[in-house]
Amino acid sequence: MSNWAAEEVIPDLEAILRRWIGAIPPGRVTTCGALAELLGDRQAARWVGTWLVEHAHTKECACHRVVRAGGRLGRSGIGADVQRDLLRREGVAVLPGGVSEEAIVNATELADLLGIRDEDRPLRQLRTIQEDLRQKVVMTPLPSDPKDCAGVDVSYRGNWAVAVYCRVSWPDGDKLYETSVVEQARFPYITSYLAFRELSPMLSVIRKAAREDQLADVIAVDGSGLLHPRGMGIASHLGVVLDRPTIGITKTLLCGQVEKKELPPGGTAAVEWEGRHLGVVLRSQRGHAQPVFLSVGHRIDVEGCVRVIRPLFAQHRLPEPIYWADRRSRAIARQLK
Repeated sequence: MSNWAAEEVIPDLEAILRRWIGAIPPGRVTTCGALAELLGDRQAARWVGTWLVEHAHTKECACHRVVRAGGRLGRSGIGADVQRDLLRREGVAVLPGGVSEEAIVNATELADLLGIRDEDRPLRQLRTIQEDLRQKVVMTPLPSDPKDCAGVDVSYRGNWAVAVYCRVSWPDGDKLYETSVVEQARFPYITSYLAFRELSPMLSVIRKAAREDQLADVIAVDGSGLLHPRGMGIASHLGVVLDRPTIGITKTLLCGQVEKKELPPGGTAAVEWEGRHLGVVLRSQRGHAQPVFLSVGHRIDVEGCVRVIRPLFAQHRLPEPIYWADRRSRAIARQLK
């Protein structure tokens, strides 16, 4: 089993962000985009903006020194009026449209100020883990039909993650077993880094099932497999860590090209990414109007994904093991205080 989930591997992005923002000198500001670049991926800008609005503000907090693109105010949870007053007290010229351009510290200046090298950027380090694990993914036919299939999904209530594992018989889809765990979420949601948020609770619930001799032949994951910008979605990540067959199932396509056509009940269309056939769009044979996207996780091929999942639909858009894992995890999360 990979040691990717060691405590020191998952960075505390909130603590990093607080430290970096606190190092911005009075009289200067930076942007959400610059902080995201410093973290190692511009896609993190949305999370930085969300964190600024939702974080626990303290007297020592320097969050007022972060502005929107172009110097506009309004991404701080303390409110634009308070932010404007604090910046003016520190000598920042605040104009009707935002702060003066001279006050903004860009990503390059901020990296020099903080002494951050390219290899120190936390999201870049996580991408390296994904790229290393991608080399271990095996796409191969299943050796035989499975006797069962499990679904695993994670829901949230605040900083708490609820992971549910549901095992069903194959091919009839009868529920055989279900279990759950609740643990603290240690990483935010950032597009294409879902594994670093959800794999820890997923592994916890799967290990619990394994201790009770309930580990299924194939595990379906609510998330992408090889149809991922770096070819290492959560289904592939989980499969490599466990070294078991996994399938990624999503309602939307994270990446890839698919021929747009009307699918009959039970119909499929190929999804290609970087010239490879890595998944399909599949409509339930029970005729649900909205299809789902299947992608290879690990130790299975595209044909195997379709063969395993196609008979597991009932009256829902999602196949039974994922449907029940999703429904139960949401129900438990709603009960948390």
